[in-house]
Amino acid sequence: MGMDRTIAGWSEKQRLLFIERLLYWRGSINRRDLCDHFGISLPQATKDLVSYTTMNSGACQYDVRRKCYVASAKMQTVLQEPDFSEDMEVVGAAMRDGLELGEFVLGGSRPRRVADLALHRKLSLAACNQECVEVAYWSVKSGSSEKRWLSPRGFGFDGLRWHVRAYCHRSELFKDFVIGRFQTVGRRKPCPFEDLVDVDWLETETLSFCANPELDANQRTALEMDYGMEAGALQLHVRRAMRIYALRRLGFVKMPLEPPMLNELEQLKWVCET
Repeated sequence: MGMDRTIAGWSEKQRLLFIERLLYWRGSINRRDLCDHFGISLPQATKDLVSYTTMNSGACQYDVRRKCYVASAKMQTVLQEPDFSEDMEVVGAAMRDGLELGEFVLGGSRPRRVADLALHRKLSLAACNQECVEVAYWSVKSGSSEKRWLSPRGFGFDGLRWHVRAYCHRSELFKDFVIGRFQTVGRRKPCPFEDLVDVDWLETETLSFCANPELDANQRTALEMDYGMEAGALQLHVRRAMRIYALRRLGFVKMPLEPPMLNELEQLKWVCET
C-alpha cells in the first residue's frame, strides 16, 4: 500500500495507524481519542491528524459541528490492509462512550493461570540462545512431576494455552509441553542437539474441509459463507506440529484424528490432508 510521505519513526506510525483504524471502522476521530490512547498533547494530536489527512487525501474531512474528522464514503487505507480481528481490539479500546450498554468488544473467556514470569523468561532465553534447561514437568499421563532436560526451540498458542516446542532429551524427540504444567525451570547449559531439525515444526500441511454433504443446500450455503469456502471447499494451511490444535479448534475431537471425519456438531467434514 502506497504512502505519500515518509513516516518519521515507529511511534508516529502507530499513531497514524490508530487514526486510520478509527476512521475506517468507526468513521470518525478527534484529538481527544489520540490524547487518551497515547498520552500525547493536543498540539501533537492536531499535527498527527493533519499528517494523516495529507498522506491520505480524500479519506476524511473535518466536521465543524461534531468537532471531529469524519471518514468519506470512499475512504481507502494506505498504511496496511484492514484486519477486522486485530483492528477491533483498538476500536474497542477507543469506544469510551455508552459503556452503560456494555463493552463494545468482548474477547473469549478462557481459564487464566497466573504467569510465573521468571519461568517463562527462562524458557524464552533458552530457546533464543540455543541452550537446554532442566525442568520439572507435571505429566497428566503419569500424574506426577518428572524431571527432564529440554532444548526449547519455539512457542505456539493453541487458542487456549501456550506451549513450548522442545527436544526432550529423555524421549529423544521433539514434543509440545504446556507451559502451565512446568513446576520449575532450573539449570541451563549449551544444547548438544542444536543441529537436530524439527521437521514437524517446519513442514506445512494443507487440511481440506467441506460442509457436511448430508445437510440440505441452504444449510451448506450458510456454512460455506461462515467458513469463507471457495467452490464449496476450505483449505487450511498449518504447520504439522500445530495440526492437532487446528483440528480441535474446528471441533474435531475424536481420536485418532484421520480424515474423512465430521466435527462434533456434524457441520464440517474433514476431507483430506496433503
